Amino acid sequence: MSDMEQDGALWMLKDVYGFKNLPPDGDYKAFIKAVLICAKGDGVLAQEERDWVVGRAAAYRNTGYELAKTYEANEDLLYVLSQAPMLDKGARRMILYVAIQACAADGEYHAEEKAEVQKLAKYLGVAEGVLNQIEQQCVEELKMREQRIAILFPEGVPY
Repeated sequence: MSDMEQDGALWMLKDVYGFKNLPPDGDYKAFIKAVLICAKGDGVLAQEERDWVVGRAAAYRNTGYELAKTYEANEDLLYVLSQAPMLDKGARRMILYVAIQACAADGEYHAEEKAEVQKLAKYLGVAEGVLNQIEQQCVEELKMREQRIAILFPEGVPY
């Protein structure tokens, strides 16, 4: 990764998550797979959902980028998680946050997608109340994004 790519990834991680340093390199494949499986919880992996995951992987320069572009998300979520050594205590809530965002990238957070996210939370040992807080945070951030865009571009997004 070039200095510019590292600086960009760190800036984003600091801005979004408050990170002070880049996390250690790891295998993000299980992370990407789990997020896409949740997004396909309603039986359809919408192009907007895939594009959101691909874009996030590209922005953070993680090793799951190519996988995000092609993975069909047909594996069992619990099997994928059992193969995921990187999903340690520090990443548990973050993967739920990312999964919810990916599920909602097509404009809807379907009940079946939510059920997959709940399965993910249960496997990771994250309490239902905490999951509800993460879901609420995602809803509030989406509203703030829409408000920001409307204020900045009252005549419509120019690009």
